[in-house]
Amino acid sequence: MAVVWVGCKEEGRIDHIDDSAPAPAQVTITEVRNTAGGAVLKYELPLDRNLLYVRADYYIQPGVMNTTKSSYTKDSIILEGFGDEREYDAQIFSVGKNEKESEPLLVKVKPLLAPIHVATKRIRETFGGVSIDIENPELANLAIVLMADFDTIGYKSDVFTFYSSMPKGVFTYRGLDSVPYDFSVYLRDRWNNFSDTISATVTPWFEEYITKNTWVEYNLPGDIQPINGSYPLRAIWNEAYTGTGFHGLETAPLPHTLTWNLGKQVKLSRMKLYPRDHVDDRWRRGHPRIFEIYGSNNPNPDGSLDESWIPLGRFECEKPSGPGTTITQEDVDFAMAGIDFDFVVNDFAPDPYAPIQYIRFRSISTYANASFSTTSILEVSFWGVLVD
Repeated sequence: MAVVWVGCKEEGRIDHIDDSAPAPAQVTITEVRNTAGGAVLKYELPLDRNLLYVRADYYIQPGVMNTTKSSYTKDSIILEGFGDEREYDAQIFSVGKNEKESEPLLVKVKPLLAPIHVATKRIRETFGGVSIDIENPELANLAIVLMADFDTIGYKSDVFTFYSSMPKGVFTYRGLDSVPYDFSVYLRDRWNNFSDTISATVTPWFEEYITKNTWVEYNLPGDIQPINGSYPLRAIWNEAYTGTGFHGLETAPLPHTLTWNLGKQVKLSRMKLYPRDHVDDRWRRGHPRIFEIYGSNNPNPDGSLDESWIPLGRFECEKPSGPGTTITQEDVDFAMAGIDFDFVVNDFAPDPYAPIQYIRFRSISTYANASFSTTSILEVSFWGVLVD
């Protein structure tokens, strides 16, 4: 039996592009729906096998053109990036596979109030610094810019920029003395539209960093145990901001409790939580999502969360990019810089500034979104006032 091998020459890609085909006809606009800072144009497509996409060209600012494309499989195109409530012109093109384009179809749009102007902002004093409260109902990607004249040069300059798309957020700038400061804040979106600027004079409340050299473990019945000796509880106060931290057993039912002794009596003003410096523990797995902090001067030795514990705060770690499994570089940077939480008077914590010596960290839920999980923490820091 003879075997004959036949070699096949690899052919190049065939795109079936007809360079001689004319440009597609214009679309037919059926609806113009104005939205916050944009518009949605619905249309009927021309019957043309050569059609590849629809393109919109429009100026969002003087001299700044934006271009949006929509596939031939869709019947609408989204225009965005407008900063003002006024009428704008948009030119709509049908573009063929050979890149020939139709004559422009002129469409007028009048966007609603842009998200950058819908969002609200407020400046107020806080412990050791200034706090900015933001409400962002449109879930826009915002840059929150804090300005001050720290160098007394006669005008304010940008001090720090926070980024967020959360519906609500509190952003703080710390490390300041308890003296008056003049601050301004404005918002910016990704198209360089700017909100108005607000200003306020604030005097930060006094606080000091609670040193950790006196902290010791105070294990109580029911506390979650480390997965092994490489991840002890004491790792969360060793001032190491990279490394292993604490990692609890991975089969313990929530909630998880951790207890330690500060070795001195303090009144707490705020805390900072650092999730473990590991790709699986930043907004995943054992990263605490909702947690509670309790304080005591004489804990019940049986581990009960009874009247011997004073509720100091209930908090949620909120991902800057919002809900969902996608984790952005902004999310990572935000977490690794430490997530700030202020102790405030509310229904959960009617007396958050009571003098305490023992801390109980209670992890209610984690980003594993499961009833059985682990809790993992890289570092915890507190600020406040020493009582003795």
